[in-house]
Amino acid sequence: MKDIAPRIKQYLWATLGIQIPLRPWQKSRSFPNYLRERYHFFRTEIMGTECLLVVDAGHGEQPPGVVGRQLEQIRSRSGMEAVYASEAIASYNRQRLIERKIPFIVPGNQMYLPMLGIDLREHLKRIREKRTMFSPSTQVLVLHVLWKKAAVTITPAGMAERLGYSAMTLTRAFDELEAAGIGEQTTLGKERQLRFVETGRRLWEEALPYLGSPARRRLFAAAGAPLGGCMLAGQSALARYSMLAEPKVTVCAFSAEEWKARVDGGGVSEIPLPEPDGYEIELWRYPPEQFAQEGVVDRLSLYLSLRDVNDERVQAALDELLAGMKW
Repeated sequence: MKDIAPRIKQYLWATLGIQIPLRPWQKSRSFPNYLRERYHFFRTEIMGTECLLVVDAGHGEQPPGVVGRQLEQIRSRSGMEAVYASEAIASYNRQRLIERKIPFIVPGNQMYLPMLGIDLREHLKRIREKRTMFSPSTQVLVLHVLWKKAAVTITPAGMAERLGYSAMTLTRAFDELEAAGIGEQTTLGKERQLRFVETGRRLWEEALPYLGSPARRRLFAAAGAPLGGCMLAGQSALARYSMLAEPKVTVCAFSAEEWKARVDGGGVSEIPLPEPDGYEIELWRYPPEQFAQEGVVDRLSLYLSLRDVNDERVQAALDELLAGMKW
């Protein structure tokens, strides 16, 4: 569990652009045994505020009331602001922590630091709006590395052939990654090479602020439309990956080109509003089948398409979705 600390460091750098020091705090020896057994402690400073990062190393999630009481005890004994950190916190518990004004960080997911006078959920949303987002080809490149678990050095020409883009498009993708500070780039002769320093979950967290929803447009199709071969998306896909109930209207994803071909070929027509047993169609910026599994869009693209949905059921299911990832 101690490796969560450097990931928190990377998370704050990727989302807020700040570097924080992290030093193990040895004075925790004076704490009661149950606190020392449950948590790891790191001394840090966030935006000028001295803090004690309290990393949950236990098994199973604790009720927010218990976390609040323990952090208050830690705060009074250490004389520093205490920030709770965990690999994962269920969305309903995050909401209860916020209601109690308990600061917390879940790397790659959310942070709430009320002592800074900022609701960072809104702050992070504004950062995503202002930050230059990756183009679809760059996002596909990152997702390819994540899904294929590729840790080798890659080139624009090699990835263009593999992903179906032109070499020029992948050169621009390399430019975007370089501007974001993701990966290490070198030149061998006239050929650019890229090696991802971080892979798996750490790469996901590093790239997350630059990744956008793959769905560019939503429309509806009538019941009985011949949509064979479509990829389940939206809440229909989320229901396959979690305990979320199936939506009343089935959600399918197509690339814009594939959808146009189906409409032009006849038999499929768009309707202005959803109807029972009909379909909601998402038109994606890249082919949804590219990383799909068994007719369902991939977990990471699905997360990106739903992360801004203001529905506690959906957010709880997204927590479950990422928890099921095999990085």
